[in-house]
Amino acid sequence: DPPADNRSPRGPGRSPECDPSPGSQFSSVKGLLWRRLWERRGRSTPRPEVPNGHRVPTWSSSRESLLPAPSAAELDLTGDSVVVRPVHGSIMGERFCFQIITGASSHCFGCSTLAERDRWIETLRRAAQPNKDNCERLELALNLWIYEGRDLPPRHRLRCHLLLDGTLFAQTTAKVAGADGDLFWGELFHLAALPPTTSTLTLTLYRDNHHPSTQHPPPAGAGASITIPLAELAAARQPLERWYLLGGTGGGDRVPALRVRGRYREVRVLPIVRYKELAEFITFHYRELCSRLEPAIALRHKEELAGALVRVLQSTGKAKSFLIDLGVAELDRLDEREALIFREN
Repeated sequence: DPPADNRSPRGPGRSPECDPSPGSQFSSVKGLLWRRLWERRGRSTPRPEVPNGHRVPTWSSSRESLLPAPSAAELDLTGDSVVVRPVHGSIMGERFCFQIITGASSHCFGCSTLAERDRWIETLRRAAQPNKDNCERLELALNLWIYEGRDLPPRHRLRCHLLLDGTLFAQTTAKVAGADGDLFWGELFHLAALPPTTSTLTLTLYRDNHHPSTQHPPPAGAGASITIPLAELAAARQPLERWYLLGGTGGGDRVPALRVRGRYREVRVLPIVRYKELAEFITFHYRELCSRLEPAIALRHKEELAGALVRVLQSTGKAKSFLIDLGVAELDRLDEREALIFREN
């Protein structure tokens, strides 16, 4: 989840009518959506085509207006099966979408900015689970880089679909493979808030259907797929990168393959009170902590650690002081060697 300080103080859930108490849970969500309805009457967005029969989230609104508002039954956020998660833009054709999944329905909504979408997700999650911070939970996330393909059907527009347990979660841009069958995507997908039962990732190659008037049969190799157990990605301490041979029709002696780099993480989050002492230590000793960790950890770990420190210090109101202190410390350390200022990690 994004840091709390990135959220506007006027975001959803801060006004009295949006208090996510159990007794006003449904009215809170209903009020949020209807307020957006009256504040933003925007353009309608056509429902995206369902690719190749895969299940995709139900599109229930335009990006600007969150129209139409779901019915009372669809907005019921009670029960343990409610999921509020971001939806990848490659599926909906919009960049900042989120999905509300209940036991009986699924609806997607669009926002105009990333910060707005994150505020909605956080508010709705807390409406569904008011006691979220006091409970132990498991958060699942998949980072997947799809780099390139080889021995693909030449001179055809192809895209790769990412499916988790048979449900389409994202897809690459459609690109034309070269005469030698090589194709470079170089696309990163971050899929968060995954269902707890998710166990397999399937990558499937498809011909782009952007031109429906074309009546040619699918090229050899299109429709080929590979299924990767998520446990395989979770077992590796670092992102796992390798070539995966695609099953199905290869169209020759050479089998199509994709070069993929993936990392699947299962993070067990404890009740927030268990992190109190850690947050206090980081808040009051971050200078000493950073000075000791900087030379001791590998470069590949520094970005992740820096992000974690900033999120903790944002929650305690010290992120600004943290960044200023690090900058001043670097200026003092480098003194007159101006060419090296802000070149470190």
